[in-house]
Amino acid sequence: MKINKFVLKVFIFIFFSIGCVQYNSSFSQSVNTLKKKKEKNAKEIEYTNQLLSKTLKNKKASMGQLNVLIERIEARQGLIKSIEYEIDFLNDKIGVTNVAAKRKERELFLLKKQYEKIILYAYRQKSSYEKLMFLLASKDFNQVYKRYKYLQQFSEHSRKKGAQISSKKHALAKQLNILNSKRAKKKELLLEKESEKRYLSLEKNQKSQLISQLQKQEKQLRSDLKKQKRYAKKLEREIQKVIEQQARLAAKKKKLAKGKNKSTPAERNISLSFVQSKGKLPWPTKTGFISERFGEHNHPVLKYVKVRNDGINITTDAKAECRSIFKGEITHILSMPGLNNVVIVRHGEYFTVYSNLASVVVTKGQKISAKQKIGTVFTNVSENQTILKFQLWKGSKKLNPAQWLNRN
Repeated sequence: MKINKFVLKVFIFIFFSIGCVQYNSSFSQSVNTLKKKKEKNAKEIEYTNQLLSKTLKNKKASMGQLNVLIERIEARQGLIKSIEYEIDFLNDKIGVTNVAAKRKERELFLLKKQYEKIILYAYRQKSSYEKLMFLLASKDFNQVYKRYKYLQQFSEHSRKKGAQISSKKHALAKQLNILNSKRAKKKELLLEKESEKRYLSLEKNQKSQLISQLQKQEKQLRSDLKKQKRYAKKLEREIQKVIEQQARLAAKKKKLAKGKNKSTPAERNISLSFVQSKGKLPWPTKTGFISERFGEHNHPVLKYVKVRNDGINITTDAKAECRSIFKGEITHILSMPGLNNVVIVRHGEYFTVYSNLASVVVTKGQKISAKQKIGTVFTNVSENQTILKFQLWKGSKKLNPAQWLNRN
């Protein structure tokens, strides 16, 4: 079956038009995403600068200083990567704009050539006498009419060609302005990238010096690590007790109800709602960053030493509020050496644990909502650092809280 050439041309035009629209749309989305990441990294750098200036008041090198510096280096690396991606996108756009400008230059060149021929012919036929002689030289009235119409069309054609040239000139000037603007932006980004790389180099040197200072305190660091492990183990046992206690209460309730579930619809659905909120849950502090991640990892200073965290540590501002990440019930409030006050909140099958609180403003058995204040995070005055220790459990299984919190 033969395809109509006109239909084929229309199809090809539509196909490429849609492709261009999708490319521009995806490009705009990518640029917006990059800008958001860049802004986020810049804010993190500014925030860690503030925290580091506070921790540096203590002249003695500390793990708190190192954690803040590591976070700042990661944020700086993220910022540089965002700048590099933005430069790559700009290079693509510059290439596309450059091709478009070249095409318009070629079209303008051809138009000018055509217009030159028109002008030359018009110059030769410039006088009214010559036009009149052109008409009078006709063989008959019909030819007179045709020649008259030709002169009219020629005049209109000349006017249109002039207008086309003017339009093409304007379009070309616009493309060149866009091109120059993008080249200027690229130059600006390259300068910004070099500036950030210089800062990164200084921060890496600062990190190396700080690690060297901390390695001289190896004995103290190992002692602190043993204490932290002991506190973590004690907390783990307490959490397991609370979870087992809650499981026994639930089983007893079910038995008394003769196997029937007497819980409210809200209680039945809270676990499901909690799961559906994965990756979107609010942080337990308004500001801060993760200074120690979940699971087992290498100690940042001590060689061949592994550390394990059953949750995450969030470094935040002095006197920072600790808040619940989801609606639930306060099941336990503990006071433990090395961890100060600890609050455990139940969200159906899930439990959140907030440790290292200076004060608590909730009571056992109290129903709370998302973002409701639980207490105030403890500040270690000697090191000028405020750290919330946060854990997430499903039954007796430890989960990585970072995967559940809002990443923005």
